[in-house]
Amino acid sequence: MAMRNLSYNSSKNPYLLQQVNSAGPEKLISLLYDIGSKSCRAKDRQKAAKVLVELIAALNFEYKEIATEFFDLYRYALDEVNKGGFENALRVFEELNDVWKSAVMKNPSNMN
Repeated sequence: MAMRNLSYNSSKNPYLLQQVNSAGPEKLISLLYDIGSKSCRAKDRQKAAKVLVELIAALNFEYKEIATEFFDLYRYALDEVNKGGFENALRVFEELNDVWKSAVMKNPSNMN
């Protein structure tokens, strides 16, 4: 998964750019959740929406049931961002990030 068109200050932050370029797919999802949370706290509709569009694009619908559940959550958060409901979208990002980190990122092989 590549984070296309999601330059969250990457031109100003070479460390972030390096982190994204060297990250595996599991770490990229975690980074997207972090960037989405920061964007919601800053009430940055454009960046929060870009994160959600990227997360939707990354879904693998070969696993229809789980992908559909994530799609519904991401779509809800995107609708909230578009309405200015940053608190609700932030809650989605933070809860998904907590679950993601505890379920996926605790495996040392996923930390790349």
